[in-house]
Amino acid sequence: MRATRKLRAHLRSRLSRAIAVAMLAVPAVVPVMIPSVAHADSVTDQQQKVSALADALDSLTSQMDALGENYSESLTQQADLAMQIDQSTKDVAAAEAKVGQMRGTLYTSAVSQFMRGGGGSTLGNLLSSTGGIQDSLQRNQLTSIALNQGAVTTDELDSTAVDLAKKKAVLEKQQAQAKVVATNVLKRKDAAEALAAKYEQLKATAQGDLAVMLKEEQQRREAAALADAQKIAAGYQSKYASLRAQYKNIPAVSARANSAINAALSQLGTPYHYGMSEPGHGFDCSGLVTWAWGKVGVGMPRNSRAEFNALPHIPESLAQPGDLIFQGSPIHHVGIYLGGGRMVHAPQYGDVVKISPISWAHVSGVARPG
Repeated sequence: MRATRKLRAHLRSRLSRAIAVAMLAVPAVVPVMIPSVAHADSVTDQQQKVSALADALDSLTSQMDALGENYSESLTQQADLAMQIDQSTKDVAAAEAKVGQMRGTLYTSAVSQFMRGGGGSTLGNLLSSTGGIQDSLQRNQLTSIALNQGAVTTDELDSTAVDLAKKKAVLEKQQAQAKVVATNVLKRKDAAEALAAKYEQLKATAQGDLAVMLKEEQQRREAAALADAQKIAAGYQSKYASLRAQYKNIPAVSARANSAINAALSQLGTPYHYGMSEPGHGFDCSGLVTWAWGKVGVGMPRNSRAEFNALPHIPESLAQPGDLIFQGSPIHHVGIYLGGGRMVHAPQYGDVVKISPISWAHVSGVARPG
């Protein structure tokens, strides 16, 4: 028994010494925490990089919107000029035909009078003259005789010829302008595509963890933007009745607004594409708005700036579903208001038609179609 007690005491002593050694070894684990501290600093650096990257991408998005609308504006000008040139070409052809017809009438009338001319006629006196009358006078007299036989007058011929010259001048001016616009179309398209490439290059710099953090940052910003947009919209809505009473001359919301909204919502997921307005294939911001409202029989210009100028304006505090929300200065983006601080729009290159919160601070105007 005594031997057993000694053995147990010996074992307890060895165990105590082992625990003491283990406790003394704890400080040796501290350096393991250093990489963790360094990692925390790295995360902070990454967060700063992500925030700066998100800011830069937002800035490029705004610039791309502006360039995209410039491109759409040039395409609209080009299409309008093409129609004007086509009409002017028809006008010139019609004026040329009229001048030719009038000249033919004068010629036929002069020949007819000559063939019927008698000795007592003015024409006969002219033909029997001995050269005392100059050729120019003879031509004037023959013209006068011819004109006396029909409704055509030299004044009418001169007027038609002047009108023809004016129409030709208009056509030539339009053709020259079309060349300038065509050059602008290519320049603006190249500029938009170059900026889009820059956007993609910048976005591609976020790899691995940084890419995940960038996506999270963008989602966080959108959630915060939605909360702000909804709060502002709720404030507007709570005061709608009193505000509406102050603006008695603004038009009522169109009965076709919901149908236009549904048309736009039917294109959710359609890719953004510069200068395009093709359902299922591609839209830019103004292209989506024009198409959606066009589906319910409301026509409007193809460019956001022209749309804003063509439609009646209303205070943003009175915005209702179906109204157009314009952003930027100068205007370079437009969407269709859904209510609750959200709009459906074709946002930017690389994105799709979707529902997004409205940045009320960047709203430059609201207009009401219908």
